[in-house]
Amino acid sequence: MRIFLCLNYGSSSLKHALFEGQKQILRHKRVFRGEGLSQALRELAKELPISPEVVLHRVVHGMEHKSPMPIEGQSLEILRELARINPLHNSIALEGIEQSLELFGKSKHYAIFDTDFHSNIPESARIYGLDYELYQRGIKRYGFHGISYSYLLRRSKQVLEKTKPNLIMMHLGQGCSVCAVKEGVSIDTSMGFTPLEGLLMVARPGDVDAGVILHMLRSGLSVEELERRLYRESGIRAIAGVSDFEELLTLKRNGNRRAILAFEAFLHRLLKYVGAYWFFLEGKVDALVFSGGIGENSPEVREELCKRLAFLGVELDQEANRKNQEVISSKGSSVKVLVIQTQEELEMVNIFVESNKII
Repeated sequence: MRIFLCLNYGSSSLKHALFEGQKQILRHKRVFRGEGLSQALRELAKELPISPEVVLHRVVHGMEHKSPMPIEGQSLEILRELARINPLHNSIALEGIEQSLELFGKSKHYAIFDTDFHSNIPESARIYGLDYELYQRGIKRYGFHGISYSYLLRRSKQVLEKTKPNLIMMHLGQGCSVCAVKEGVSIDTSMGFTPLEGLLMVARPGDVDAGVILHMLRSGLSVEELERRLYRESGIRAIAGVSDFEELLTLKRNGNRRAILAFEAFLHRLLKYVGAYWFFLEGKVDALVFSGGIGENSPEVREELCKRLAFLGVELDQEANRKNQEVISSKGSSVKVLVIQTQEELEMVNIFVESNKII
């Protein structure tokens, strides 16, 4: 059995897991600050009980590139270009990849892209109303959280005992998105050319009138400052002044006006996308799927959303919801409601194995 090391890069953390085939040997998360990724990787290399044959790297933005992509001379240049498009996520992954090539020089390295899961989204859902030349150059909707959605789809098929389900999947964490799956294929998702579009997020604004961005630039903000604000200082943090969702809920329960506003705005945007995707699926929804740190751990968010969907036949089992069980819908609900703990590192291995790569 091959030994896989999966590296999942965050802005301030490194999740890593070691697998023998598809059996997990170990999994850990290291938190770092500043330039600490390099140190975290060096410590990881020293502590691994066995040397990996294959190192799989999660890369958020892959544009049209397919997974798994072998990492070598030419593909490294592709990854550097992708880091210029999505600096928040891809630049960190690029740093990790370059370091890992030195630390695990005898291993084969592959990139697994979040965008790949959404490759079948139709052109009509991908294109922006901008110069067609920009579309031809790749300025279009790509969607993200694809590795997570791939796992959620896999697990949903097992729970529902259905090979081609219709799903509305929600990955709600620091970054938040919704994905519509029709007959087992992604047909639309809330994030776009970058992970800034769509839902209101913890530190990102989601959908914003482009005129607001122009106004901010005309007000004297540099592109670099604007980028920092959009990726790190917007969303719930900007409205309520907190960057932790549990803290937001505590403030909301205590009657804090801005926390209540932020929560309602978050829920409003979520309901808006779920409703649109329900329509896209022509009302034939097999399940709503919650995942991510908020989706998996916040009964309050799930309850408040499902209350607003009650007219469509959605009904929760309150006890199951409170306990974060995998199936939280009542027996009388017309739609299953699932809470699935996503496993991105395992799914990276699944994607690799199913690609039939020979090394």
